[in-house]
Amino acid sequence: MKTIIISGTPGCGKTSVTNELSELIDAKIISLNELAISDEFSFEYDNERRAYVVDFKIFLPFITNRIKKIKKENPQFLIIEGHFSDIVPNKYIDFVFILRCDPDILTNRLKGKNYNQEKITENVQAEILGNCVNYFIQKKLKKPLFEIDTTNLSIELIAKTIKDIIERKKDITGYYIGKIDWLEKLYQEDRLKDFFD
Repeated sequence: MKTIIISGTPGCGKTSVTNELSELIDAKIISLNELAISDEFSFEYDNERRAYVVDFKIFLPFITNRIKKIKKENPQFLIIEGHFSDIVPNKYIDFVFILRCDPDILTNRLKGKNYNQEKITENVQAEILGNCVNYFIQKKLKKPLFEIDTTNLSIELIAKTIKDIIERKKDITGYYIGKIDWLEKLYQEDRLKDFFD
């Protein structure tokens, strides 16, 4: 079984891409966000941030056991998606795809999801700083990390791109991390103040 991680800031398309990709490659799915708020857990809800506070000491062993259980079913692929998917132990990771999105477009997407302004700012700043990429760099994985700019791509095309990379049908050099740099782009446009105080 090969495990594919789909990570990225909220609003970058993780869930939609995961669902589309799972159809293309007949994969099992673990959605970390859905699981964290399911009836199997009773994590504290932070009203101010409008988010659940996940206790990883409880959650990680559960995820590890879920991965082992799925592995016994022997599917070809397992997709684990979520913005905190860097919690998955290295030994269970074969591919990492981090979805990225232009900060202006991401702002609009999050407004469309009815995020409050504070949460929009927090998430867009995280995207500009490349937090999801940095978390995986810190893991010192021995597997290549890929990032895909979802800004102007359809869900279908993103999923097909990931499938082609996995199946080695696509030149992967354009997808290695480091090609997307929103911080530099905004600096060059003299727009950092639009996103940071």
